[in-house]
Amino acid sequence: MKPRSFKQMMAGTVAAAALLLQPVMAQELTMETLLDRIQVEDLLTRYYYDLSEGKAHELAEYFTVDAVLDVDSMVAKGHAEIGKLYERPAGATPPSEPEAQRRRGHMLLTNPVITINGNAAEAHVIWTGVMNEGVGKAPSLYEQGREDTKLVKQNGKWLISYRCISSDSGLPDKYDATYVPRGVCWE
Repeated sequence: MKPRSFKQMMAGTVAAAALLLQPVMAQELTMETLLDRIQVEDLLTRYYYDLSEGKAHELAEYFTVDAVLDVDSMVAKGHAEIGKLYERPAGATPPSEPEAQRRRGHMLLTNPVITINGNAAEAHVIWTGVMNEGVGKAPSLYEQGREDTKLVKQNGKWLISYRCISSDSGLPDKYDATYVPRGVCWE
């Protein structure tokens, strides 16, 4: 049997990915769009990882300078406002302290639909908040909703230009005044 060339192996990989990534099929499937899709999904996952690690002050760096973050109709524009939206309330336990180590939240991102169009992308995901009260206790779901995100690629790096987070359950009290049920934010 003759060894396959790199080009043949990559063609096989693209074909296999096409079967696994059905939402991508609505667009032209290339190695570049697959790589971009992976980078966008990684960015969204890393965002929540940093949030769970207590790095809320760094979250603004996931956004373009003029980005908009809309969380249940509470809108922040630009890095300063987005950073302020994620500030910990006074007296909140930092995640590194013992109490926080016993109680830990995670965000699950599921059903991603990501479309790449050159240096622009859209991502739609369902998010579910899971709280772990301790290793001997069962986890519980505490919130769920949807995210609609527009991204741009700047200097080879994907950044969020517009993010709309819509709660479907478990809405925190601070959003009661601004909450409006909605579908995809820009439709």
